[in-house]
Amino acid sequence: MQSVAVIGSGISGIAAAHTLIDNNYDVTILDQGKNPGGRLGLRTLRNHPYANRVIDVGAAYFTVSDPIFKNKLDEWTKNNLVHEWTDTFHVFKDFEITTTTGPMRYAAKKGLRSLAFYELDVLKQKGVKVFQEKKVEKVKLENNKIKVDEQYFDFAVLAMPGLQAARILEDEVSKELAKQTWDSALSAWLVIDGEIPKYDAMFVNNHEVISLIVNDGKRRKDNAPIINAITTSNYAKERLENYQDFVDEVVDHVLELWNIKSEVVEKGIARWSIAQPKNCKRVTMPKNMALVGDAYDFNPRIESAWLDGVAVLKQLIGVD
Repeated sequence: MQSVAVIGSGISGIAAAHTLIDNNYDVTILDQGKNPGGRLGLRTLRNHPYANRVIDVGAAYFTVSDPIFKNKLDEWTKNNLVHEWTDTFHVFKDFEITTTTGPMRYAAKKGLRSLAFYELDVLKQKGVKVFQEKKVEKVKLENNKIKVDEQYFDFAVLAMPGLQAARILEDEVSKELAKQTWDSALSAWLVIDGEIPKYDAMFVNNHEVISLIVNDGKRRKDNAPIINAITTSNYAKERLENYQDFVDEVVDHVLELWNIKSEVVEKGIARWSIAQPKNCKRVTMPKNMALVGDAYDFNPRIESAWLDGVAVLKQLIGVD
């Protein structure tokens, strides 16, 4: 049985691991984070009455269009992990509020990261070995094997943004991946002592600070007065080093945009230096290596990350 190291336990890495184990490869997942899920960021509230309640601070939702991913949605729904949220967002532009309708957005009862935990449990039952808090320093081709730090594998799948892959690869491929361009974001959350507007979420256009505001109580279906807000990339990029100093500024803009007068009783902010890919192109990887993720789709999202992982064998051995 040939061995594969999947480096990264985000959505694309998890999907790749499913494909590989189902095709009789010996699969090991290595991830530097304490928790799986990659950009499926999550925070836990501290204060009563919402202590230990989670809030998504990375990916806000997912949509479904491909039959392969629809099958996965059906599985998650059957296991009571996800639910329909909304197909309609409000839009703030030039001090006017309108609505826009698109595909159904789906959310997870326990946060989107819970899907990664569920999938890893399934993979472990299939025989996949999973190691969190395992930082990989170097991946290289050596004597027709892939050397991952001090371990040897037949293949390696790098399930991460190209900017991160560039740090652990060598030579020209590293230089090419280092050219990738990604947006950054800050993600703030706040709990208020009172009701919040009945918006499910709002795209904020032409604003120097805020790009998206989410009513997490409606997203989570418990109507808790909890809000998540994502900043613009330009705002975030200038504040990545000392991002925690700007939680009040971001929160104040949210309160103003949604005309909220209630007291804020808890707040916080997270940093995503590598948040959203911008026109990334695939590079030719070294022999027996693959790079998977949502960056190579015209519409980067959770679904495209899953599908790219599912298709990993096309990169590794040239088959669908």
